[in-house]
Amino acid sequence: MANDHPEKAVRITLDGTGLPVPDHDPIEVRKNNHKIRFEADFPFTVDIDGYSDVKHSSTAPYHAKTGPFPDERTHKYSITANGQTHDPDIVVKP
Repeated sequence: MANDHPEKAVRITLDGTGLPVPDHDPIEVRKNNHKIRFEADFPFTVDIDGYSDVKHSSTAPYHAKTGPFPDERTHKYSITANGQTHDPDIVVKP
């Protein structure tokens, strides 16, 4: 199974003001290795600057999955839910 990559699970919750927050910030993954699976109990979207391989579910359980990350760099990403957007980081390591 050469195409299998471990998934790093990231749980998204809403803070006291309704802002969506991940349980890892920054999220650290390995280049060409890890994928990320974002999970929440509510609808949300994830947009990653300079990266387009994100697939979202449209029904519960709500999740979004990435493919592996090919370049070592820090990505700014946005989580949007509940009418609010939060902009944490993904750090791709060697």
